Amino acid sequence: MKKNVLDVVQKPTLLVDLQKASANIDAMRAKAAQNNVILRPHFKTHQSARIAELYREAGITAITVSSVEMAQYFAAAGWGDILIAFPLNWREMDAVNALAGEIQLAVLVDSIESADFLTVKASHDMGVWIKVDTGLHRSGIWWQEMQSIEVLAKRIMQSSKLHLQGILTHTGQTYRANSPEAVKESAYASKQAMLEVKKYLSKQGLKDIQVSIGDTPGCRLLDDFNGADEIRPGNFIFFDLEQWQLGVCRPEEIAVAVACPIVSKNIARNELVIYGGAIHFAKETLPYKGRAIYGMVAGNPNTSFGVLQAECLLTTTTQEHGIIEVTPAVFSQYQVGDVIQLFPVHSCLTVQALGEYLEIHSGERISSMVTKRNGCS
Repeated sequence: MKKNVLDVVQKPTLLVDLQKASANIDAMRAKAAQNNVILRPHFKTHQSARIAELYREAGITAITVSSVEMAQYFAAAGWGDILIAFPLNWREMDAVNALAGEIQLAVLVDSIESADFLTVKASHDMGVWIKVDTGLHRSGIWWQEMQSIEVLAKRIMQSSKLHLQGILTHTGQTYRANSPEAVKESAYASKQAMLEVKKYLSKQGLKDIQVSIGDTPGCRLLDDFNGADEIRPGNFIFFDLEQWQLGVCRPEEIAVAVACPIVSKNIARNELVIYGGAIHFAKETLPYKGRAIYGMVAGNPNTSFGVLQAECLLTTTTQEHGIIEVTPAVFSQYQVGDVIQLFPVHSCLTVQALGEYLEIHSGERISSMVTKRNGCS
């Protein structure tokens, strides 16, 4: 890393390596092509029109978002095929209609009530996906309740403006796995459940039902997407400690880190106190060797953050403070006033917390919809 990039850091700063991000995109795109499925990446991870251009350069044209606001942001950036993979929020129907009049928009429902609401309120053509629960138990119709899915599908098809795309699931239960093998088993079981639903619907005369699956652990580790039509991973562009612990990525593939100024040292406890707390890393923790941690030291002083210092842990965060427990050797390498880099537990939440990126090779400042929302350039 060029030393002057870290020299400009004055407060907790989100670092991004666009070269690694591009490589991660290329790897997932190649895997999708090998399996003959559409890659519709989830943009809630990076939330940046500038970073989205990396996908466009890779030939991606269809995207996933998690809110109407995010759909508006990326539509304004020129993306014309957007799926809002979040249950329809009735109170934003005016904005949904406006988007559907401008782009190829698809929304998500999991109830007759939402389908009926859409039928009455939709003023433009739009795609509709049915959310199916295959084990996450957050939203969606349980996959074995196939008659309920059939009734909902037929209700959607009665509308002249609603166009049933297919069935969709998020296999978030892979994050509960304790090994790469368990991730693959969970992802495979979820995919097979979706194929059973599709098979049932086909027998009921519902043809051309697409199957959309997606989560980074499953899409990264599962080799066979046979039967699916599209995959929607998101976190794979950056990865993070959670993905590393699951066995999904290598430390050198993690494309983001947080650079924090060191404001104090405690020699008796080998602790570094940083300007970087809960409002920068969020409160999500990772269980590691019997402890809950918020991050790990990434890299060495003035070098790239590709090297993981697995014994140097961010163990405590309050609003602005963070405490890093380090080895004596690492403790001696850093002084008050230096900048230390840490891999976050969950890159999506860290992006949400910090909003703006600093590219480690070029020094480019990269905004996101978070910085735009806060009135920053």
